[in-house]
Amino acid sequence: MINPKHLAMSIAAASLLAASVRAPVAHAQTDTPTVGALLQKMASTYAEAHSYTDNSVANYRNPDGSERLAVEFKTWFARPAHFRIDAKSTRPGGGTPRREVMWSDGSMARSWASDKPVSSRPKVQLAGSGMFGTYAYHVPTLLDASFGGTKRLHDMTSAELAGEENFEGTDCYRIRGEFQGSPYELWLGKADHAVRKLIAKYRDHEMEEIHREINLNSAISLEVFRFAPELEAVPPPKK
Repeated sequence: MINPKHLAMSIAAASLLAASVRAPVAHAQTDTPTVGALLQKMASTYAEAHSYTDNSVANYRNPDGSERLAVEFKTWFARPAHFRIDAKSTRPGGGTPRREVMWSDGSMARSWASDKPVSSRPKVQLAGSGMFGTYAYHVPTLLDASFGGTKRLHDMTSAELAGEENFEGTDCYRIRGEFQGSPYELWLGKADHAVRKLIAKYRDHEMEEIHREINLNSAISLEVFRFAPELEAVPPPKK
């Protein structure tokens, strides 16, 4: 004779076994963000930063791969209105480097080059300034939209995620697309969404832009923004 108690226990065990067979297995998911979300996150990183500094280079090459121009440049930015970009460019074969600086101490913007006198400006304006190259446009205009024109780097078109890659020790998202009609590739840090590397292929040359020693939201001495060209020969950037 079947013990009712044992029968009930057997039915309960069978029900649990059947449920475990039917239950879907949960897998850990790591969703890759869309390229649109990444570009917006990049824009937000810079727009929300209280301050920013970096130490960067831009290398220009001719269509045959030969060197065209090498630029070392540093950027300092502190809200609400302190800014300085300081660039030194050298052509192949040496010669005297050319230095260009644009800065604002919070009340007035000025510009100077080693072959041009100081010029006062109502505000920092990189687009149409006749100074620097596109390397001076990409990150600064993300920090402050008023520095540039209507289009900024996060407005890349036909953008697609080309994968993930480690660049100089930083894990990055690699994005391909077009900006202002030219093919661009962008390496964004996965942790901070800051631009680490950029390659732009223009009609008659290529430009590789690399940002190093990036500091977001760190204190900056206001002395940096009180630039005095009369005390300069050419030296910086390099610190």
